[in-house]
Amino acid sequence: MHYDGMTFRPPYEAYSLLLQVTRGCSHNACTFCSMYRSVPFSVSPLEEIVEDLAEAARDYTYARRVFLVNGDAFCLSADELANIADMIHEALPYVESIGCYARIPNVVSKTDDELAMLAAKGYADINIGVESGLDDELAFKNKGFDVATAREQFRRLHAAGLTFNVNIINAAAGPSRIAEHAAANAALVNEARPTLIFVSPLHVDPGTPLVRLVEQGAFEECTLGQYLEEEIAFLEGLTLDDCVFFGLHVSNPVPVQGLLGRDKAALLARLRRGMAEIPCEVLDSHPSKGAEGRLR
Repeated sequence: MHYDGMTFRPPYEAYSLLLQVTRGCSHNACTFCSMYRSVPFSVSPLEEIVEDLAEAARDYTYARRVFLVNGDAFCLSADELANIADMIHEALPYVESIGCYARIPNVVSKTDDELAMLAAKGYADINIGVESGLDDELAFKNKGFDVATAREQFRRLHAAGLTFNVNIINAAAGPSRIAEHAAANAALVNEARPTLIFVSPLHVDPGTPLVRLVEQGAFEECTLGQYLEEEIAFLEGLTLDDCVFFGLHVSNPVPVQGLLGRDKAALLARLRRGMAEIPCEVLDSHPSKGAEGRLR
């Protein structure tokens, strides 16, 4: 299989077959993201995809889900994505769904008919990095879209029958805006009605513009304790049913997973109990320093 450099996928795609169709990220300019800083964006040659599917047909015959890597594979045109889906289904007849990372602008670039066509081809539960429900934070993090655009694209995806997951970065607006950010995130996600919500803390990673902003005093990073405060407030504000709440990334100080709204009370109790059990010196540390206090 062709995998160039570091390959990323959401934790819940651990059992999916990873098929590389792009290298890097077509945007690669989010203030906080270090994933593809040194990787020039390019599209995988068709012959490489053909070779990888032939190998997968031999070694992963019964694969049920394929996750397209790297970066935002949904940046490809609808025709390209449809062709890849046809190739996948021909080589791997047991595949039931196809996922990938997607940016809001990737959805904007496709017509309603194209989105419906891709859903019919098997695209489902694509992973969208929304991160924040505040316009100024989206601009500060250089996400390339605003909240109104995100809302409209979620509506279009639902109309097309193309299911999606969302990423929310709690504590991304800093310690002075915990309640405001939690409320804005909950309002946006309640309206979006995703299949799954993937939550994680903001990291100030080396090599990102966010490091310089912190050093210049333009941004203050939240502590792990403040992150948990916001995660709890965000979860309290969610009114969804039949939606997975996923907080099992290694950076989550208290790992939780459950189904909303059935497990909401249990998830809140777990977060509060976990927060009370973490030593104060760890709660006062920053996510960038690691997750030494993570409960297992």
